[in-house]
Amino acid sequence: MIIDIFLVVSVILIIWLGWSVGLTRTFFAVLAGFVAVFAASKYPYQEGLNFYVIFVITALFIIMLGGFILRMISFFYLSILDRIGGAVLSVCVWLIVAINVVIPTMTHSTHILDRPTHTIYTAISHTMQSKLPIFKDYVLSSLERKVSEHQSDNLYNKILAKGKISE
Repeated sequence: MIIDIFLVVSVILIIWLGWSVGLTRTFFAVLAGFVAVFAASKYPYQEGLNFYVIFVITALFIIMLGGFILRMISFFYLSILDRIGGAVLSVCVWLIVAINVVIPTMTHSTHILDRPTHTIYTAISHTMQSKLPIFKDYVLSSLERKVSEHQSDNLYNKILAKGKISE
């Protein structure tokens, strides 16, 4: 239930944020992050602050390009479509990140996800992993290792509790 409340409240906040920022800024912010990481990782001299300098310069360039396109969109009076698109894109990005990274990280080594009361989280997670197979394997490797260790510890404790294994 706590997870579902977190998802609903965070989605409402993300809708408001996406509405106020718009599709163009949201898209170019996400694009700037991906392109900047790619450009900085391909830079041959990554010693010291070089990686961060290339990252910041690339991200600023992409964001400035988005600002130019935003002026063109507002010139053509497409701001309502920009706001609706921003809300939709923001929710999509947040759900992907929240379902695959934030919630599993927050609930690691707890038994919160063991209870079947998280209907919204369970439905979104199941739908995302079955309908969008690209996200099925998108779990951080360190988190995946921790979750598998946690699950094996739980299995061992259940078997130990039934008395099948003696210490």
